[in-house]
Amino acid sequence: MRNLTSQVYEWLDQGHLTRAQVDELYRHVCAPPSAASWRCLIAQLLQWAGALSLATGIIFFFAYNWQSLNRISKFALIEAALLLSLVCFVWLYYRGASQQQSSASYSMFGATIANVALLVVSILIGGLLALVGQTYKTGADPWQLFALWALAILPLAWVAGFDGLWLLFVGLINLSLGLFADTSSHLLDEQIWLFIFAVLNLTTYYGFVFMGKGSNKRWHAPLVLYTTSLMGMGCFTLLLCWMIFEPSDAKPFLVGVWAGYFIHLLCGFWWFRYRLLEVYPLALGGFSLIAVGAALLTELLYKDSDPIGGFLLIGLYIILASTGLSSMLRRLHRQFKNEVTTSDMSAINEQGAAS
Repeated sequence: MRNLTSQVYEWLDQGHLTRAQVDELYRHVCAPPSAASWRCLIAQLLQWAGALSLATGIIFFFAYNWQSLNRISKFALIEAALLLSLVCFVWLYYRGASQQQSSASYSMFGATIANVALLVVSILIGGLLALVGQTYKTGADPWQLFALWALAILPLAWVAGFDGLWLLFVGLINLSLGLFADTSSHLLDEQIWLFIFAVLNLTTYYGFVFMGKGSNKRWHAPLVLYTTSLMGMGCFTLLLCWMIFEPSDAKPFLVGVWAGYFIHLLCGFWWFRYRLLEVYPLALGGFSLIAVGAALLTELLYKDSDPIGGFLLIGLYIILASTGLSSMLRRLHRQFKNEVTTSDMSAINEQGAAS
């Protein structure tokens, strides 16, 4: 449907169709959502909102009634809620499997109803770990709680293959590393910690990109891809801008960061331009390069003098570079869609000829 929409707009821009003909075409081709589809969407949204409200409500219940509950009551309540959530997950999963016994392609991966209960289980595991730490004083630093929480839900995320759980896992890893860096800032320089964050998120991103290729739905996590790529390139860009204004004393680290940045941009451009055909990573790399260029231009202009015309020059650079990049990305987007459509049609023709 997206390819059809793009093709129709191209015909409209080229003058082959009028606005009235386009409206008539959409009335015949594009069916509006039915009442059943709207009810299904609203039901799913309410299910996820209810599950998240239930999990957070249980945690807030313990926080509010902490002094009035004894130790046995605290553990009994949260363990009962955790066990009930696990039972609900097993029941919902096997109910969904029994309803689709005729379909051999049934899979539990994705935002299924069963994984709603599994998300509640993952949140309650964090509450249980926090309860253990507060009761027995097992964790001296807060980062240990989130690190253990991430390790505890890793098997659940791997089994479910649900991007919500993967996103929770990645968020906990980043949070635990951030808290550890805050408490251990004397061990490494702040720029090195920022570089570690960039490498961690970019490694996670490429791991999900390569493992999610093909029909392996366990690693299909669009939310994780968008989040980790944004965080990784954001940290990389911030680090380079920081190093432009305040160069690091460690020359090997300085040279390594700059070399790694440009190697990553070149390899990423080749891979996402000619192999995977994705616009979003190209956009992140392009705008990151524009930001680094603006920081470098600012440092060169204002290092020894304070020219008023420099503001105009930097503003023109950002406007022209952003406009050129946006135009190139739009052209690549149309080209990628045409190539994907051509490959899909070729695959359909080959299947038809084989049958």
